[in-house]
Amino acid sequence: MKRFFDNFVTVSTGRWAVSLPSVALYLPFSFLFSLERENALDTGSFGTQLMVVTGGELASILFLFIAQVTLLASRKERRQNLALCIAVWFSTGLVAGLVSEYYGHNTLGVESHILMRVANSLLFSGFALGLIAYWFGTLRKIRTERNVLRSLEDLLTVDTSQLNEAQVQAKKLAIINLHSTLLPKVVQLQKLTTGLQKYGTSESLAVALAELESLAEDLKVKLDSKLSVLEVSPSLLDLKSQDRLTPVKLISGLFPRVLSVRTSLIILVFGAVIGQGTRNGVNGAIIGVLSSIIVVALLQLFRVIGTRTNALESAWFNPLAYVAIYAFQYLYTTVSPTWFIGIANPYQAWYAGLKTVCAIYIASLISTLMVEQNNSLESMSSESAIHRNQIEEMSQEHEALQQITSSTSFGSIQGQISGVIMALNVLTENDGVPTTKRDLSRFIADTNTLLGDAIFEIEHIGTREYSR
Repeated sequence: MKRFFDNFVTVSTGRWAVSLPSVALYLPFSFLFSLERENALDTGSFGTQLMVVTGGELASILFLFIAQVTLLASRKERRQNLALCIAVWFSTGLVAGLVSEYYGHNTLGVESHILMRVANSLLFSGFALGLIAYWFGTLRKIRTERNVLRSLEDLLTVDTSQLNEAQVQAKKLAIINLHSTLLPKVVQLQKLTTGLQKYGTSESLAVALAELESLAEDLKVKLDSKLSVLEVSPSLLDLKSQDRLTPVKLISGLFPRVLSVRTSLIILVFGAVIGQGTRNGVNGAIIGVLSSIIVVALLQLFRVIGTRTNALESAWFNPLAYVAIYAFQYLYTTVSPTWFIGIANPYQAWYAGLKTVCAIYIASLISTLMVEQNNSLESMSSESAIHRNQIEEMSQEHEALQQITSSTSFGSIQGQISGVIMALNVLTENDGVPTTKRDLSRFIADTNTLLGDAIFEIEHIGTREYSR
């Protein structure tokens, strides 16, 4: 609950606390609720009712305009005090109710119902403007987060382009170094080891020389393998975003894709308390809330059935749900004056059913939009995380290529192989440098160790385990 409250304060008290779009959405419903109130109060002819309601609504719009340029002038730059926003939302209804009462009673001569008019307008405007501010603020928050992710994707794309270019150059340089610097020395090493077989006059020396020749061949194989891996490895990373600007699909056929339960509960209870409370007092409000709870229970039942049968977004399921809700509300409104006491001014059954279906339709449309926006945001967040991981892996590969270039040109591999070649050259050009076969065996064994180290280096160079 605290999380919801904190989120409500964050999104509802900023830019969208009061705005032209929110007023445009609020005004038609406020007008209809006020007209319904005047009809219940039997305020003369329909034309008189229109004039009473219009006077109040125009005054409330004027009040909102003054409030948003004075009391909430800094809402675009920073969050406003929650108490101030609530005061503006409810005061809008207070102004509408008082002006409707004054204009109707003093100017048009209709009967005074100041308490009913003020209470109806006060409650409706306070809760409606708050909910609309929360809805617009939430959408704004989601759009802002999506824009941040888009900006991050653009930065990742630039980084990827630069990294791709560096990766291509590093790969070319690594392959050139292996071909031009290391490979000729490995070939030279193989030739030298072949020419040393004349020293294998004892069993131990012959074994050492055979191992030397085998290691030289193994070195050639490992180097060829490393070259093959480098030549076939991908150099470029493609960061094409998956449907970054995919349009949000709100409607399946003629109905919203999501069959809302929680949002419908809020709107239905809100409408029942204000609408029935105005017409039939506390008893009417209780009966309206009971009806709302039953309707929401039916909605939940339909959602469970639709989920289990995979029919939620089918062309027939949602229309069937709306027809069933309309039928229930029609029947409930028809029998409620008989079953319940204190319903002096009930709704007409067709109107109550239509009103309930419209409320659920609007709630479902709102929920669908928010669900789709959230899904899009989660998809972009997941995609961005994958791209960041890919770039990190590519950066590590780039470092590995630089490591290969450094090690083969100036590092330990170059030194080890050059040392082996130099030692074998001394041995072949200065026959008998090791004065005894035992010394020669030890010399060849040391050479084999050095060559084994070089093979290990080539096998592990460019890997995370390589730490030389």
